Amino acid sequence: MGLKTRVQQHFDEDSVRFDGIYEERKPFFQRFVDSRIRGVVLERLKLARALAPARAPWSVLDVGCGSGRYDVALAKDGATRAVGLDFAPRMIDIARADARKSGVEERCEFHVAEFLEFDSNERFDLVLAMGYFDYIADPLPHLQRMLAHTEGHLLASFPKRWEWRVPIRLVRFALARGFVRFYTRAQVLQLAEGAGLAAGRFYVLDFGRDYILIARG
Repeated sequence: MGLKTRVQQHFDEDSVRFDGIYEERKPFFQRFVDSRIRGVVLERLKLARALAPARAPWSVLDVGCGSGRYDVALAKDGATRAVGLDFAPRMIDIARADARKSGVEERCEFHVAEFLEFDSNERFDLVLAMGYFDYIADPLPHLQRMLAHTEGHLLASFPKRWEWRVPIRLVRFALARGFVRFYTRAQVLQLAEGAGLAAGRFYVLDFGRDYILIARG
């Protein structure tokens, strides 16, 4: 089984539990684990909403959208077009159901797709890649392609290489026969420069468990 298939299978099987991170009503132990181990997932969503364009109309491309929580939230916040891509079909099923339930189905569009194979030249006011680069073996072409789709700003997260939760994630993915990778700040800077971003067009934010790359298209 190849790397891509293993990652896809992991998120397909984990789709319901992953989406549950965003739920407030859940058992105490799950709330504790999600807040202590996966709290950054919720904080990244807050950051994306805070940095989204303030005036409509605006559009968002969410690469590795998972269960579509960002797209639904940003559509509620005023995005007139939210496009989410993920290669795990069950994640996309959850995303579409949530968009319908939330009344923003007309503004949300979800695709089961590999990002580098996504056939579109459209540019977006906001491009997101939150929790995406954790699972990419060769990140540079992905970042380059994201910037090609960016009309406004790009926000991308990169999990820190030296952080207390790293061993936990390594063991969990090893047991699942999956793949996960981590980054130093120097590696994130090198990626940004390798993708063609000049000084002054990007910033690397220290965000607890992650580094967040914020770049202008």
